[in-house]
Amino acid sequence: MMLENFSFSGIIVALMCMALLLSKKKNSSSDYYLIIWLLVCTANLVYYLFPAFLPEQFQSFGFALPVLSTGMLYLYVISITFNIPFHPNYLIRHSVFFIVYSCIFIGISTFYSRIGFKNSIPYFMDSHSNEILDFLTFPMAAVPVVYIVLCFLALRKYQKMLPEYYSALERINLNWLKYIMVSLIILFIGVFFMIALGTKTDLIPRGRIFQTVAAVQSGYLLCIVFFSLRQSIVFNQQGTLDINIVTDKEEKVNIQTQKHSDESAQKLLEFMQKERPYLDEELSLQKLSLLMEVSTHQLSQTINQGLNTNFYRFVNAYRIEEVRKKLRDPEFEKYSILGIAFESGFNSKSTFNKIFKEETGMTPSEFKKSESAKK
Repeated sequence: MMLENFSFSGIIVALMCMALLLSKKKNSSSDYYLIIWLLVCTANLVYYLFPAFLPEQFQSFGFALPVLSTGMLYLYVISITFNIPFHPNYLIRHSVFFIVYSCIFIGISTFYSRIGFKNSIPYFMDSHSNEILDFLTFPMAAVPVVYIVLCFLALRKYQKMLPEYYSALERINLNWLKYIMVSLIILFIGVFFMIALGTKTDLIPRGRIFQTVAAVQSGYLLCIVFFSLRQSIVFNQQGTLDINIVTDKEEKVNIQTQKHSDESAQKLLEFMQKERPYLDEELSLQKLSLLMEVSTHQLSQTINQGLNTNFYRFVNAYRIEEVRKKLRDPEFEKYSILGIAFESGFNSKSTFNKIFKEETGMTPSEFKKSESAKK
């Protein structure tokens, strides 16, 4: 009963989240993909709790819902990372396997041997080798894992690109989603072995397999809903991520036609010294380019090629220098080190400590002690 109650809570949370997203005045593409994913998850949980509601000849569609769910999750991931637009073509493209896979079950059941479903687990109603059924159910473990790996790769690519565009990464690095993806791979492999053990041995009662899966899925759903809504607020505050990937061919042409001179780098350094834009904790490449009235591409080339660094390290080096100046200044003796860090443009204690150690070779407290000893 406890498993069923937890699964019900997942359904309720999903429905409330969908209602909340639909009530927004303006939704982003990632909001719509999240709504679709929540809808599929809700249908999946309902099927696990009430499989008898679906006619037996269409049970394969309920059984294959995890495949569709991971496809929609992948669309959500690439929309929140690379800002792909919401388009029906994407939904159709990533629903094809789900439809074809379900229809194959129906075709085999109609023309070969009738496939029945008991506790959401397929079986041949006539005596046939289970090897065929194992072959048919294998995609239920393989395809979701492939989608989750694709999600993981998209996240890794996104995180590698962030330092080129942002000076603060903690709120937008999506580490929480990466951890969920890794654990989901383990989950789907575990579910496959649970089904295999449940159908071939008595170690796991058949009636409890998908009830357990539903409860675990509800837990993942609650986590993703919480972090997704929080991430949506952060993205709305900082502006939609719009990372434009330049192809190798375009990049080569741009390098040949737009070489940054020492003058561009000098202009940037003078602007940073005079205007101190690094004090803005949410400074991005786009913000800085608007302040300097240059294109983001030109500014990026100046930093990457002219100064041989990336935007993240370039801006935070100024923040560290600002902290060092204030730690030496008697006027800031009453300030805490963390307070000085926040005054200098940092918005995270862990990031400040990490970057300070990398730049100076010592912790902030060690630096402060060494400066006090000099006095």
